[in-house]
Amino acid sequence: MLKSNIEFKNGTPYICIDGVLHSPLAYTTYFEERGEYADFINSGYKMFFVNVSFTDLPINNTTGFTPFLTGVFETEVPDYAAFDATVRQILALCPDAFIFPRINVAMPRKWVAEHPYETVATPTGNRESMCSDLFRLDGAMLLQALVEHIRSSDYAHRIAGYQLCGGTTQEWMHHDLFGSFSDMGLAKFRLYVQQKYGNEHPAVPTRADFKDGTNNETVSRYGAFCCETVATTVCHFAKKLKEYICNEQIVGVFYGYHAFVNDYLWGLHGMRFLIDSPYIDFFSSPCAYDCNRNFGVDWGDMFATASVKLHGKLCFIECDIRTHLTRRMQAARPGRYTDDFYGLYDAHGNKTVWCGPETAELSLSALRKAFAHQLVNGSGIWWFDMWGGWYHDDVLLADLAKMKTLARAAEEKNSSYYPSAETVVFIDEAAYLNNPRGSDFAHCVNRTRVAMGNTGIPFDIFMTEDADKVLHKYKAAVFTAPLPSESGKNAMVLCEKYNIPALLPDSAKSFFSTQELRDFLTANGVHCYNADGNVIYCGRGFVGIHAVRDGEVTISLPAKYKVKPLFGAVFADCETENIKLHMKKHHTAVFELL
Repeated sequence: MLKSNIEFKNGTPYICIDGVLHSPLAYTTYFEERGEYADFINSGYKMFFVNVSFTDLPINNTTGFTPFLTGVFETEVPDYAAFDATVRQILALCPDAFIFPRINVAMPRKWVAEHPYETVATPTGNRESMCSDLFRLDGAMLLQALVEHIRSSDYAHRIAGYQLCGGTTQEWMHHDLFGSFSDMGLAKFRLYVQQKYGNEHPAVPTRADFKDGTNNETVSRYGAFCCETVATTVCHFAKKLKEYICNEQIVGVFYGYHAFVNDYLWGLHGMRFLIDSPYIDFFSSPCAYDCNRNFGVDWGDMFATASVKLHGKLCFIECDIRTHLTRRMQAARPGRYTDDFYGLYDAHGNKTVWCGPETAELSLSALRKAFAHQLVNGSGIWWFDMWGGWYHDDVLLADLAKMKTLARAAEEKNSSYYPSAETVVFIDEAAYLNNPRGSDFAHCVNRTRVAMGNTGIPFDIFMTEDADKVLHKYKAAVFTAPLPSESGKNAMVLCEKYNIPALLPDSAKSFFSTQELRDFLTANGVHCYNADGNVIYCGRGFVGIHAVRDGEVTISLPAKYKVKPLFGAVFADCETENIKLHMKKHHTAVFELL
């Protein structure tokens, strides 16, 4: 049986398996029959996430989409055949592969039908409520049965860790995207308020309270309840899983959206309750879908990745990068799905987020952009080939192989010798509770983070709760919440105490443009690598640029370094303070500092 844990080296977290460090780069697909496992194995990849679900009910309760052809517990006798077959398929190609079951904790049809009070209504039928103690109890029993099967199987010796998913789109969102709003949910909320605030007869919200754009104490408390409920559920299953595997392997959760999702009724703003959990070793969410995943912007992180690492965890980011090979989901599984969702173009002929670039050249740029962002931040990547076949191209695979090699080589680089971010951007998770849903105040967090991506200035994202631990490392701070929580207010006070210049939004100025951010930061001594609107990546001895237009570009380094081109540029290694090159619009170049 493999044993795994998270271990840091030179300030970066790695997956340690039986005492050997491994760079966290992995592959997965929803459509296993179209999975390009051999392509990634031949490119040097050994980590694979394999999806398995208790049920084949929808993961998207609005569209009715499910990727699962079978649910393990939808039959009288558990059916593990599909999962077993995929694992064995991978091991037949790569006997020393590391397998990470990616478990969808979602109750089967029979349970949902037998326990209506424990469920919540959705457009495609009732689903388990995140508030339900019975869901946690019975779900843990099914989880134990699945894990016992895995640990007694002929492939048990290649299981290296687990990822827990659940809720809508497997991202631990309330199934109704409304806080599991039901009779049981409201009863649980009353109890929550009684226990937390000592209010014997608490008011409960109605749906109208969330629609009229107002905010009051009851609504705010319900928002906190929504997030704490999900966090409690996630931690419960992580704890149980750790017990079932005797704490021998890492456990991660698909959770972390407070720098992207602004609606507290989804339940995703509970990171502060999970970040110190001894049962969770890594957090995952996708690189952000900002601006519909268009080029010219950074596809940033959806959560405060620097805080996660500060607390000893790994950020294992899902990079579901579309390419010129991306087809309609319906074309990937003909006859399986209706044609009314997940299209490549909308009714006006505009590309949707599901549409990839037109060319292999731009597809390379997309992969390099995602890789550069995670490389400089010391995060892991699982390439999510959703419908299969997205990366089945020799040119793309050559880059993916090189990325795997570079990630391994980066292990030996001492980050302290190289330039790093001088700006801290703070996410005030609890501040969402102060905002009317859908207001500008709610959207300003993501808008400011997106604008930061084009300043030409690298930055680290922390939660406000960590301000006292990290402020001393930075020249300036940017806050993103115009209606801060107590934690946010305390972080602002600390900036004054330590004389750290801070840009503070308020009700009159709720977010800042790229130019305003750059002007503030440079005026306070922060180094700007490029002031022309290009996306800059820098950290751990690597520098990258994503160009917003054709032409000559210059990356101004804070000191002279020997520069080695890795992707997107060809010149002899040289010692310089200014990297100069000609770039095509929307292309990405990456360099190593030696």
